[in-house]
Amino acid sequence: MVEPYHPRTAHRRRRSESLGVWDSTAMAVGGMIGGGIFSVLGVAITLAGHLAFGCFVIGGVLAGLTAHSYAGLTARVGRSGGPFAALRDEGHAALGGWLLWLLIYGYMVAMAVYSFTFGRYAADAVGGGLWVARGCSIAVVVGFLALNLRGVRLSSLTEDLVVGTKLAVLGGIGVIGLAQFSAERLQPLARSGWGGLFLGAATVFFAYEGFELITYDRDDMDDPDRTTRRALYLSVAIVAVVYIGVTLGAQMLASDRQIVAQREVAFVAVGQAALGGFGRWAAIVGAVFATGSAINATLFSAARLMRDAAATGDVPRGLARERRGLPFVALVVISAAGVAMAMLPGIARVIVIGSAAFLGVYTLVNWLEAREGRRRRDRVIGWVGLVGCVGALVCLVVQLARDDVTGLVILVGFAAAILVARVVYARRSPPPAANGESSPQSASRT
Repeated sequence: MVEPYHPRTAHRRRRSESLGVWDSTAMAVGGMIGGGIFSVLGVAITLAGHLAFGCFVIGGVLAGLTAHSYAGLTARVGRSGGPFAALRDEGHAALGGWLLWLLIYGYMVAMAVYSFTFGRYAADAVGGGLWVARGCSIAVVVGFLALNLRGVRLSSLTEDLVVGTKLAVLGGIGVIGLAQFSAERLQPLARSGWGGLFLGAATVFFAYEGFELITYDRDDMDDPDRTTRRALYLSVAIVAVVYIGVTLGAQMLASDRQIVAQREVAFVAVGQAALGGFGRWAAIVGAVFATGSAINATLFSAARLMRDAAATGDVPRGLARERRGLPFVALVVISAAGVAMAMLPGIARVIVIGSAAFLGVYTLVNWLEAREGRRRRDRVIGWVGLVGCVGALVCLVVQLARDDVTGLVILVGFAAAILVARVVYARRSPPPAANGESSPQSASRT
């Protein structure tokens, strides 16, 4: 029995319980609603104006198509590991290695987004400036690093607490806003142009990252094929409804100008408009808990992914070093990388880089389903998801080339760095383990 990849899985395993549909759905929802909506709301409205809710509609459709591909892959492989195991089983171990590098990088960017957002909301709470925000970003990552180094029990209990808090805050403020719904507040609907809708959808797609986490713990599920498929579909649907509802509710409560003016802490303006001073603090608490939840789950999962990938030789083997049975080196590396990227001057560039990384991962996943899906319908859905992910990547590049050339250079630079690092590592290292160890999880300790 391999080590769990998610705090909730660890909590259930200690009680000798398997994960049901709702447990798995909660894991995926917690992975997605991790601070994304708190950080991307202002970006979506900046790009799409009154059509901002449509960005989350398109993103939800694309996430749903990719979730279908993940479900198909996991069912075919028959064990934890998802696309990595599928690629190795089909004789594409090298491509599986590329996917691991891209995904690990994506989780590092996710850590940056979550810690960046935490820092901005925490600084707003105390009236601090840029350096206070950066200090808070560093402090929260160090805090959760220490928590994870204490062991699995503490990190899993923390996860349950923060997930419930963030959902309560988002749901409450969203309902208050929708209760005041007026179509006139969204007129003219396409004042920023229809092009902004697609650019916005590609940019904020990062907010849907996280549902894939449950495929790593498939072996802990009750009736795994059924549970995985239903949990993936339910979680994406729930999160899409929350994002759409919160975006529409926000635009009923505050003007687009107010939200954009406070883009990095946009939910503060929305909470204040909904419930005054109490609403402001509720928004801050919700954002702090949401980002804390995401940092905890991402650190927990990504460190184990790095450790097990190192054990199979897909990434440098030094990352497999442990202390008291915990992936000490991997935890420190992903924390340091996340903090470093969180020091970038603006949230928009970090979000774009994160969206690009996960769109790249999901492109490969949809490609696998398009090639190997069991039914013709599955293969068609895989192709549609593939085209959607590639189209979103093109939109990101177009947007950056038009509005932020420096951001495009940064994105290309990061991509080139990953490419060079992977090529150099592959040439200097022995080939990774073959089918006998067909996924990173297979190298975990029992």
